[in-house]
Amino acid sequence: MKLTIRNRLIWILASVSLLTGCLGLGSKDKDDDEPHYYVIDVDRGAIASQFEKDRVVRINPVRLTSHFRDGNIVFRIGENEYQQQNNHHFFSKPEEMLTDQVRRWLQKSGLFSQVIVSDDHAADLVLDVAVTKLYGDKREQFSPQAVLEMQFFLMTDDESNKQALYQTGLRIAIDIEETTPPNVVKGWKEGLEQLLATVEDDLSGYFSKHNP
Repeated sequence: MKLTIRNRLIWILASVSLLTGCLGLGSKDKDDDEPHYYVIDVDRGAIASQFEKDRVVRINPVRLTSHFRDGNIVFRIGENEYQQQNNHHFFSKPEEMLTDQVRRWLQKSGLFSQVIVSDDHAADLVLDVAVTKLYGDKREQFSPQAVLEMQFFLMTDDESNKQALYQTGLRIAIDIEETTPPNVVKGWKEGLEQLLATVEDDLSGYFSKHNP
């Protein structure tokens, strides 16, 4: 049977489409296989006009619960079931990234004369921070949310007489349109800004009554 020019074109196009499907060359699959990297970057905004004198705080490295420590974005998909999102990672170690965000925020607050992260220098106070929840909620019975839970402990830097001055645990769940890695990271950013603003207000209230 002879093929007309029109039939030949149809046959060629159909063959190319079939070959592309068999080899998995579709753009969607290719995009899903590419790694994506994210940062949680918050900004307090304006720097305080006045800074406290002679009050140095050292921030110890932020500690993360083991399920969220390896740098992959995590979704909660069941009551006790979590799922790592392949190819969706933090750009740097989450401990380092979150430590830097807390340091930058407090550095602008004016509550301290210096905010340091190294134990090579003397400090008056020590701040311990722990992240106990860091996931996107994708459970069918719940609305999509970005969940962040943190604990803050402020202590004197005196090994012989260490005292707890302030401690709090804060949890925030930001509503998002859909539980996707970009939406979840955007929600975490908003949540971290609110948590750090709350901690700053708490510390400001504490220091107005006490002057360690």
